[in-house]
Amino acid sequence: MDLNLLRVFAALISEQSVTRAGGVLCISQSAVSNSLQRLRGALDDVLFERTATGIRPTSRGQELWEQLKPHYLAIEKTLSPAAFAPMTYEGTFTIAMSDYTVERVMPRLSAHLERHAPLVQVKLVPYSVANMFPMFEREGIDLAIGANLDDAQSSHGLRAETLWPIHSRCLMRRGHPLAQGPLAVDTFLAARHLDVCLPGMTMPLYDSLLQTHGLQRNLVVTLNHYTQALAVLAASDCIAVLPVSLLDLSAYASKLCQREAPIPMPVRPLGLIWHQRHGTSAPHVWLRETLSQLFCHPGMPVRDALPADGR
Repeated sequence: MDLNLLRVFAALISEQSVTRAGGVLCISQSAVSNSLQRLRGALDDVLFERTATGIRPTSRGQELWEQLKPHYLAIEKTLSPAAFAPMTYEGTFTIAMSDYTVERVMPRLSAHLERHAPLVQVKLVPYSVANMFPMFEREGIDLAIGANLDDAQSSHGLRAETLWPIHSRCLMRRGHPLAQGPLAVDTFLAARHLDVCLPGMTMPLYDSLLQTHGLQRNLVVTLNHYTQALAVLAASDCIAVLPVSLLDLSAYASKLCQREAPIPMPVRPLGLIWHQRHGTSAPHVWLRETLSQLFCHPGMPVRDALPADGR
């Protein structure tokens, strides 16, 4: 049987009028009448009889509806679920983030969840650029927040939405020999460099950029967390091409300055990454919309006003 006929049956039972049933279903009266004829043939009963005010089910029609009703309502609930209610939702979201992202996302997100979704739990795992697809497939993460979603990952069914841009500059301690005067390419490359390499990366992003220019720098320190980098820069003569926004939340910001690198790092988008199979899931849609509302705006702090020299 065409399951659409059950919708007509349910509307006729509820409205007890062919005209009103058509209005509820947004179809014509003749279409309702045709569906009723098909129902009568399929169920071998007239199902409804005329009254002075409309129609009413026959004894057989009422009996059939009592048997069909729980199954019909179950199908309707499955295909048209109730609106998602964050306040009563109990579930866990597993999200991949680097320490850079955790510092900027989790304080505000946690405060929002306390007020609007108190039963939701968030579990964080390390962000890995190279292992993004396996993390969704084998490790079951719900979402990743980071950069570097390439075309190959998109072909695996991953989708992305930009939250904010990442601007990078050359950071160093105040009073560093390179903090003032011309910053030539050779001098810059020969300096002692520091960078961050996240899990799954074969080299820091800036080294990949230099390779495209046929250049190589003197990389002496490679870290696996961003939050360590500024402490090392403040205590040494290392320099680093890193996101300027690292300075916004760091206690070492007053000890550091920034300069434009001779080979500038392009602006990179940081955003939400998810698998297309979660595209229409109500909890996932709610979480993505929440993160977008909290962080997708040009006002994310970028400390461009910091001094560009060593004074």
